[in-house]
Amino acid sequence: MGQKIYVRNIGEDSLNITVDGAEQAGAIFHHAGRLSVEPELLKRVEIEAGAANATAESGALGGSVRFITKDASDLLKDDQNIGALLKSTYSTNGSSLKNSATIYGRTESGKTQGMLSIISGEHGNYEDANGDEIGGSEAEETLGFVKIKTRLTDEQILSISHENLTEEGNINYKPEWATSSANVAEPTSAERQTTTLNYDFTDKNNDLIDTSITIYQTKNQQDREYSGTNYSGYFETLGLTLENSSLLNNHQLTYGLNYRDDESYYINADVSETGTVAGVYVQDTIDLSDALILSTGLRYDQYDLTESNGQELSDGGFSPNIGITYHVNNTLNITANYAQALRVPEAKDAFKLYSTTAYSSSSDLKAEKSENLELGVNYNTGNLDVGFGVYHSVITDVIGTELPWSKVYLNLDDPIETNGYYLDITYRLDRLVAGLHFHSAETMAGDELATRYVYGSTANSIGDTLALSLDYEFSDNLKAGWSTEMVKGIDDIDLNVGGTDLNVDKPGYATHDIYAQWTPLQDDTLTLTLTINNLFNKQYRSHASVADYTDYAGYEAIVGSYEAGRDIRLSAAYKF
Repeated sequence: MGQKIYVRNIGEDSLNITVDGAEQAGAIFHHAGRLSVEPELLKRVEIEAGAANATAESGALGGSVRFITKDASDLLKDDQNIGALLKSTYSTNGSSLKNSATIYGRTESGKTQGMLSIISGEHGNYEDANGDEIGGSEAEETLGFVKIKTRLTDEQILSISHENLTEEGNINYKPEWATSSANVAEPTSAERQTTTLNYDFTDKNNDLIDTSITIYQTKNQQDREYSGTNYSGYFETLGLTLENSSLLNNHQLTYGLNYRDDESYYINADVSETGTVAGVYVQDTIDLSDALILSTGLRYDQYDLTESNGQELSDGGFSPNIGITYHVNNTLNITANYAQALRVPEAKDAFKLYSTTAYSSSSDLKAEKSENLELGVNYNTGNLDVGFGVYHSVITDVIGTELPWSKVYLNLDDPIETNGYYLDITYRLDRLVAGLHFHSAETMAGDELATRYVYGSTANSIGDTLALSLDYEFSDNLKAGWSTEMVKGIDDIDLNVGGTDLNVDKPGYATHDIYAQWTPLQDDTLTLTLTINNLFNKQYRSHASVADYTDYAGYEAIVGSYEAGRDIRLSAAYKF
């Protein structure tokens, strides 16, 4: 619950996050993450880093993250119409046991397919590398997921899915901070329900019609106890995306509309906020020649918000983008992209609506705006992929509260500016795959380094990160791999919070993970996997977490938890 998503140091408040097209738009409690997702169900994750093209939907100041779940056809063999997957995983750290059962099938004609998955897991408090319990990290988690997909005609596909994910346990009141006398673990539960309908129509005789419709409802709720008082709230979103793609000469046009209706509700006080956002967009990819591709687009978003005190806010604006890709030859291309995005005040955290005189916005609050400029070089052969890029992004008119955290949202004076570069290398040779991924970014808010403590879900700073990986197939039924993440420390982070000068460090760290996977029956009927995370039992605090402020009087409770120490996991999956 304390985990939050950051993309290039920009947090989930400034990202567009979806599950099968259903946007996870709002938070319940700013000290908790806004999304829980079950990795067993994921087919892939698509990430657009930085303000991108017009199809990224509303509010994608720092980019978008799209979670795509599996279909039954992803699990079925070509000659199979019904099947099941049973899986169990035991983890030594926290004595965790996780079980899942999935049944899936399709009709004899193959036109209709469906899957039902039930997953449950339970673990006690994890232990850090020193053997100390990480308070508030225990949980019981359950998931129910059903998805039905049918081909109505040769040109039409309809998919309906429903997901219900729950988490409960004795969890810290402020999950992003470590356990302390001011932040004890108390009974807490969270639930996410998402229902999604996807419809696709592709006219095989008309290149102008390739249409998709997504209609969704998602509701996140948290119930927690603190010092004998119960707190409950939810954030509910109803949404629609209508999109069409057309091929016209050398143009590939994508255009559509998004609509979202949000409600943030604090149950205890019967207080709510409601907001809507409507957007229209067009994106055009133009083949100017065999070597040169131009992409350009524009979207307009209109936001309306009715706050808990009755105040109404309304604003909107345009977000243009333009990019080029030049293919020097069949293996080398150069890219250059510029994009803007905007986000206007949206419904606030449910737990901030504890009365009609709680958090509110300045009457002249205006939209945040972001700009992203990026240059890249990509080299691809059959064995070697290399990508290098540099980028500059800035968010202006940042929406927040003045330190030390007033209850009035306004546009802050300091922009959030990020300068960074990355290098990605993947090499394949027979049964070996090796990867090197490096990312360096500096994110400043005025003359101060952006920190999670001050900017929460908006921005954070993570040290230079190098990730290395090796995967090797010893045979058709045995493979193994190693990965490491090395994060450079950040020293002397100076902050001024309400007149108090603070200076903190984020120590660097390196972690190693290994795994081995064996399919003893020569196919995927039985899969045995051994994983050891944090192999060398490194004691560290993730840079994505809250730094350590405990040396300062009045800040003794402000520190993120250490990460889990060595964790040995054994899983068995039986597929039939």
